[in-house]
Amino acid sequence: MGEPLAKRLLIVTGEASGDLHAARLVEALRAHGRFEARGVAGPRLRAAGVEALVAAEDLAVLGFSEIVAKLPRLFATRRRLVETVDAWRPDAVVLVDYPGFNLRIGPSLKAHGARVFYYIAPQVWAWHPERAREMARWVDRLAVVFPFEEPIFREAGVAVRYVGHPLLDDFAPELDETELRAELGIPASARMLGLLPGSRRQEIQRHLGTLLETARRLRAGRDDLHVVVAYPGELDDVPPGLTDTPSWMHVVRGRTRSVQRWATACAVASGTATLETALFGTPLVIVYRVGWLNYQIARRLVSIAHIGLPNIVAGASVAPELIQHEFTPERLAATLSPWLDDPAAHAEARARLGVVRARLGGPGASARAAAALGEQV
Repeated sequence: MGEPLAKRLLIVTGEASGDLHAARLVEALRAHGRFEARGVAGPRLRAAGVEALVAAEDLAVLGFSEIVAKLPRLFATRRRLVETVDAWRPDAVVLVDYPGFNLRIGPSLKAHGARVFYYIAPQVWAWHPERAREMARWVDRLAVVFPFEEPIFREAGVAVRYVGHPLLDDFAPELDETELRAELGIPASARMLGLLPGSRRQEIQRHLGTLLETARRLRAGRDDLHVVVAYPGELDDVPPGLTDTPSWMHVVRGRTRSVQRWATACAVASGTATLETALFGTPLVIVYRVGWLNYQIARRLVSIAHIGLPNIVAGASVAPELIQHEFTPERLAATLSPWLDDPAAHAEARARLGVVRARLGGPGASARAAAALGEQV
């Protein structure tokens, strides 16, 4: 008898974090037999052997108003995926995160006969709770990464399984502290402030100026303070504010987790990076700013008390949030100062973050998600 036919998977993801988690899922799936995979893929998925029908990075948008410019490409991608389901007949469609697109394409692909596996649930509990019930009509299996999500979706009638968070599957800094300080020329006794302005160009444009002004204020009177800006490796151009920096300011690429782990404190744009920083136990302020229209829309849609993932996971304010008009150099500097100057305040902030790690558990999410998908196909 010959080998069994390879399973066919159509994978759809968008942002860089989703691309990474989807790639790890694909690697874990190799333990479950042969498969072919194609779809909307970023660089990590492509490196994992997934054929890109569309490059995920071509679809990235930030905020409601910025979707308009990408509508032609989004509609073309939608048509391409529906045509692929009709012609290629995949054994499963695997949607990974990317709710702005996947919540719309999922029902269409289901209507064309696809079996839909959704990994990393859309945050419907924050935006549209009623969508959990809608998902029950078209999602065959949902793998969630936060423990509190499982009962929410199960109550809504979705076949759901908590698999843990994939961040913990390979969670370590790129360098140890001695190596990072040596690479940047930072003395062993110096304090370090980490600045993470975001992973997308629009985020950097809206956050960087305030972060750099905060750094200048904090540096005054703290001659041993070094500031490290973690800049996205995916972006080729460096903004003017980072091209001619003083000796106490450092711009690094490919060292984000090292900055998160070894900095005395961090200011981090809302997103996955805030969760990573919290898991390392580094005191952080969560910051974010969007355009006026996007903010007005979000204020009317968001139904939860916090927007930062560490606070949502903890169910409490374990990391201060400075959002929109509250995100100023004065307020950010005042929030960070105690962690830089007072060891007791620093230790207290670290202790508060411990609940985030405790609630997310240990590694193995990618393998558990792959097992759940393997049961479906």
